[in-house]
Amino acid sequence: MANNGRVRQLDRKQAKQKSKKAAAKLPRIPSSFQLLRQTFSFLWQNWQVLTGIALVYSIINVIFAGNLLGSLNDSLNTIRQHQGVSNALNGYGSLLSNSSGGSQTSSVAQSLLLIFESLVIIWAIRHLLTGQKIRVKQAYYQSMTPLVPFLLIVLVIVLQLLPLTIGSAILAVILSGTFGSGGALTLVFVVLAALLAAWTIYMTSASIFSIYIVTLPDMQPRQALRSAKNLVKFRRWIILRRLFFLPVFLLLSIGIITTLLILLVPFLVVPLFFILLMLSILFVHTYLYCLYRGLIS
Repeated sequence: MANNGRVRQLDRKQAKQKSKKAAAKLPRIPSSFQLLRQTFSFLWQNWQVLTGIALVYSIINVIFAGNLLGSLNDSLNTIRQHQGVSNALNGYGSLLSNSSGGSQTSSVAQSLLLIFESLVIIWAIRHLLTGQKIRVKQAYYQSMTPLVPFLLIVLVIVLQLLPLTIGSAILAVILSGTFGSGGALTLVFVVLAALLAAWTIYMTSASIFSIYIVTLPDMQPRQALRSAKNLVKFRRWIILRRLFFLPVFLLLSIGIITTLLILLVPFLVVPLFFILLMLSILFVHTYLYCLYRGLIS
């Protein structure tokens, strides 16, 4: 008997199962070490233009957010008063804590510069991966077109970080014993803070890719967020493992280099640590862009 050309609508459960099956058929996402290899390979092949971009960013950072070097020098003065591996590790922690620049004005300036530099790096990576030859001047002149949509995406991500911020503040107050809470109440607030953190991680694990999608021509922020959400659908746990690997690798790598410098040549700690900070921004975007390409391929 004819069905008059009508197609049966799937219910929510059936639609979800269908989407899961479709996600399972997608190409395998590169592993963390494969992404690492792709990142180093890309940086090595295009080191000239990327080094130029990082150099310009470093100069601009010194000019407009110069308190960063002053904060790092303050840490170095403390480091010089102590020796030993444990003190070197503490010195590395001090450098990390002062890498925000110290004053509020400097921190704001660094945040704005980071946004502008991110646009430059994303533009450069996208064009270099297509085999185009670009110059540093081009990257800085032509990458600012999607600035407003990019800022809106950044604002969304900042809002998504609020649950983590609130949870951390609650946990800090409870663990400090300000309210003299008992063990059961402390456990409740720890679980609450963990849930808020998980909520933030869940949201940002998709939104982080929208910063690359929104830089595409004629892309709207809402469309970029929706595309990023579909991109990670039913693959979020795998993606989270790739995302968590990145800060662990960077902190360990920079930590080893910085600790050795503190022990062997402390006078080089501040300039080299500053250079590592500038290069790490380039490294992070390259790694994340490689992951983004792995999701869409």
